[in-house]
Amino acid sequence: MKKGVRLVFIAFARIRQFQGHPFRLYTGERFSDMVESIRQNGILMPLIVRRIFGDPAHDYEMLSGHNRMNAGQAAGLEGAWCVVKEGLSDAEAMMYVVETNLLQRSFSDLLPSEKAAVLTLRYSEMFSQGKRNDIQRELEELERGSGTCGSDFHKCADETCGSDFHKSRNRDVLGEDYALTGRQVATYLRINRLCDGLKLRLDEKLLTQASAVSLSYLNGPDQLAVHAALLRYQRKPVDTQMAAVRKLAESGPLTEHSIMGILQNKGSSPPKALSIQSAVYTPYFASGTPKKEIERVIGEALALYFSQPREESA
Repeated sequence: MKKGVRLVFIAFARIRQFQGHPFRLYTGERFSDMVESIRQNGILMPLIVRRIFGDPAHDYEMLSGHNRMNAGQAAGLEGAWCVVKEGLSDAEAMMYVVETNLLQRSFSDLLPSEKAAVLTLRYSEMFSQGKRNDIQRELEELERGSGTCGSDFHKCADETCGSDFHKSRNRDVLGEDYALTGRQVATYLRINRLCDGLKLRLDEKLLTQASAVSLSYLNGPDQLAVHAALLRYQRKPVDTQMAAVRKLAESGPLTEHSIMGILQNKGSSPPKALSIQSAVYTPYFASGTPKKEIERVIGEALALYFSQPREESA
């Protein structure tokens, strides 16, 4: 099927949300403001959808306009004008979803899970800078109202249509586009492997990035068990606890009970580091004694101390 576009008025009931949509939708006051604006002015910019087959309940899938459709429904509208994309692959559809969001917000404004989705797409084999450039041009022209609805986005004005995946695979090179280091890019690639519940906890600052990376190594069922345990725990876990959970998973499937044992500090968390003032031990060592020698002697002294029987206090 030839890849093209057309403009059609479509009922909202025939459009499904994008499967695996990686961005948070409007809620609260922001959503209410959009609803009121649509009540007064209607939906001013067409939605972008793709034709789908095999779904008995829907004929189209949303690419750009999730918030406008939700607000339009809340405002009492039954449908909207849509740019229909024909013959898009799943990879190209995801690129539309990502690029339309990046046109509205800068990368730095995205939530951690959203940044992870963007970077994962650009790092993957299905990414093509040429296609991305074409999509950006089409979206910018559509926003300006230049009437590109009869264009075929896949026709390129330059020679960029070929995939340049080999240029995007280097994490350091990819990070330069977003003012990130290669290590930071690697962190976001790990974060994208989290289940939705854990991603949400990260976005809401109920989980640190270090903890998120530890949990990203768990399989799906283990991640769901961690999420369920954290709902019961109702506190922000520390990184050492999540590292211990990851270690525990190496010995077998996790359960809520075993995870709660770690969260409740039942012998799983290492002791906190202790700083001893130099005035305590310097009288017993010659000037210039190496640090390792001091630590060795202190360790032996403690072992000797705790090996001696002591009377219990009354």
